[in-house]
Amino acid sequence: MFETLQPAAYGVSTVFWTLSTTSILLRIYSRRYVIKSFGWDDICMSSILFFNTAQEAILYIFLHYGGGLHIAGVDTENLLILTKCLFAEEIYYIWMHFIIKTCFLLFYLRLSNTQRFTQSVYATMALNTIFTITIWLIYCFQCTPLAAFFNAAAYPNAKCLSKAVSYYFVASLSITTDVIILVLPIPTLWKLQASVRRRITLIAVITFGGSAVLVSFLRLIVLHEFDVNPDFTYTLGKMVIISAVELDVAIMAANAPSMKALWLKYISKKPFQSTTTGGNRSSSYRKESSGDTNNELSTIPAKSNRIKKSGHTRVTSADCGTTPGVGEEQDQRWRNDSKEELFQESSGGITVTSTVGVQSKRDTITSPELLNRQYFQFQKSSAV
Repeated sequence: MFETLQPAAYGVSTVFWTLSTTSILLRIYSRRYVIKSFGWDDICMSSILFFNTAQEAILYIFLHYGGGLHIAGVDTENLLILTKCLFAEEIYYIWMHFIIKTCFLLFYLRLSNTQRFTQSVYATMALNTIFTITIWLIYCFQCTPLAAFFNAAAYPNAKCLSKAVSYYFVASLSITTDVIILVLPIPTLWKLQASVRRRITLIAVITFGGSAVLVSFLRLIVLHEFDVNPDFTYTLGKMVIISAVELDVAIMAANAPSMKALWLKYISKKPFQSTTTGGNRSSSYRKESSGDTNNELSTIPAKSNRIKKSGHTRVTSADCGTTPGVGEEQDQRWRNDSKEELFQESSGGITVTSTVGVQSKRDTITSPELLNRQYFQFQKSSAV
């Protein structure tokens, strides 16, 4: 056993806070300046930028007053401060979970394309709110009077909830909403009109948040140590590490969808390269236009007329023989080829996109009037 967990706690919490903060800033840039679709979920995540900084400050306070050290080496005054900070962290930690989960659900809501899925998202929002209020009430009334939570010796007749309620029941409510949010979009993603490989990729990106659920289960182990281990301050150092990893991984998972637009714009530019001119496109672009990209709007030419009939869409080019510039295609892809576009399922059946090129060969076409005129000219010259 290490004599102190403070170096590890400081290092882990700082590294993960830096990563999550960077992911938030990249998301804001991607949504506002690349995709140019800044929604309520992005506003929610922008607020988390400040809330998570406050959360990191609380973790630093724990470590400053003895968290991660053995209880024998911590002053009694610091123990009282740590107990008060622990109560504040209980309330604030649940708020962090609530706001991060709300960000996930707002993202699902803006992508919703069916009434059933929309209702499921709203129901999960309501459940998240109910669970959050319930947990706050449990924390606020875990001891009667509440002062007994901070100094149990001064209130020998106080009544407090069992650890099974304040620790495990509370954690189970939080994990329940984590699991629901994790699996909620999977059925819709699997029904997308896309290749199996593409659907599996999207599900993998979405379920990246499952790593946060795994950390939540690890938190149960630390809560058990709080229950049975009298070395409160040393176990608190473990709790600092688990809390930092759990919340920051959840934040990065929520921001992962926005990273694709940055990847396409600044790193992987192959889908936009054009190798021919005129009415032809590159093989990569033609492959995407063949319907393997789930009806992405970016595969439609810049100028087109859409004819809808019997639930299908036919696209005819109004600018035959021309191809929009590579930069123009890139801008459209950066805005539309985010996961929101891939997530949305076509509700009007199969979309067929085609470009028809028309070439006029005037030198080889002779009108009847011209033939007659040439004939009379020939007869006249023959008579002379």
